[in-house]
Amino acid sequence: MKLLVNGSPQSGSHIANLWKRAFDHFSIETQKPKSALILGVGGATVVSLLSDYFPQIVQTCIDIDKVIIDIAKKYFFLCSIPDVTIIHADAKEYVKQLVAKKKTYDCIIIDLFIGGSIPSFVEDRKFIESIHRLLTPKGFLCINFLREAKYRAKSDGLCAILQSVFSQTKDFEIARNRFFYVHK
Repeated sequence: MKLLVNGSPQSGSHIANLWKRAFDHFSIETQKPKSALILGVGGATVVSLLSDYFPQIVQTCIDIDKVIIDIAKKYFFLCSIPDVTIIHADAKEYVKQLVAKKKTYDCIIIDLFIGGSIPSFVEDRKFIESIHRLLTPKGFLCINFLREAKYRAKSDGLCAILQSVFSQTKDFEIARNRFFYVHK
């Protein structure tokens, strides 16, 4: 089963394969995260994969679209994944609240898409600096971004911001996507 929004895949075997290949490329299985913040639920692909990689992980999942959350619960079995909290909220605003509360996570995943578009705040330096504050000292961040025509320059700009904020930045290009992996 796959989830399409405005014709763009948000979940399904193709998306799962992209994430698995990115996770394998970055060797995330060597990490030992106990907590994760997932920005963008979609069809719960990443939530499920993280649970498979790290069975003890506690995940907080944020999505702005209540319909997408309901679809993930009903058709993609989001509620059957252990230790998952689902929050209907705007990721940008929720990150601000978490920073104010001084919350931290071992793993943060940014997978924010509205159909085939990425919200512009994802590539904003202040947002990335807020994400940096939410990571534990040995935590990691993984971002799914696009690299096709209108996003090529934007992905290069995001890469430059990540390199200036984080100590280690890697990227991996596959299909129309560009994944970033960074350490604090």
